[in-house]
Amino acid sequence: MIFRPRADSSPQANNCDIMEEHLLRLTNSVYKILEFFPESDPLKNRAKEKALAILENPNKGDIDMLLGYLWIAKTQGWLNSVNFLIVSNGYEKVSAGFRHCEEQSDEAISNSAGLPRRPGAPRNDENQPKEPIAPILSDNVSPRQKQILDFLDKNKTAQVMDLQTILPNITKRTIRRDLDELLLKDRIVRIGEFNQVVYKVKR
Repeated sequence: MIFRPRADSSPQANNCDIMEEHLLRLTNSVYKILEFFPESDPLKNRAKEKALAILENPNKGDIDMLLGYLWIAKTQGWLNSVNFLIVSNGYEKVSAGFRHCEEQSDEAISNSAGLPRRPGAPRNDENQPKEPIAPILSDNVSPRQKQILDFLDKNKTAQVMDLQTILPNITKRTIRRDLDELLLKDRIVRIGEFNQVVYKVKR
């Protein structure tokens, strides 16, 4: 079985929706590939769990780990080189695509916050200061992260879908990135696994 991503040529198609659809197809293909792994080998379950985690929140660390598992499978002869290369390229495309979606989302937040942009100035003005990403144990939080903290403080716990009610124009992945930063800043705690994950303010 060889996985071939289906090209979406529709000019109206939203790039972020296309990436989510691509990731879903890629995950299904990985699951089909894993059917050929020995049932008793723990690598099979680890790869399934990692593919599911990436579907929930694509990040480079998890993608690298999954590709590491698949590389081991290739050396064992459970996965051919062509499929390994196609899956690797697919995850590279996913990683780059979601980074682009998050940049677009951040730009939309800046624009909706009413930040002025000079007429004729490029959208990503290099002269504008960039907000640092995830300063560990810092008390500084972005306005969006402050909204998340206020919501958690009021509601005790919340899932990503709950936070989308107060941040309707923000993608799930951007919200998860904010939550990851708040975890690094030691402001919140994460409880549960996979689809049962909830967040609460750290007391």
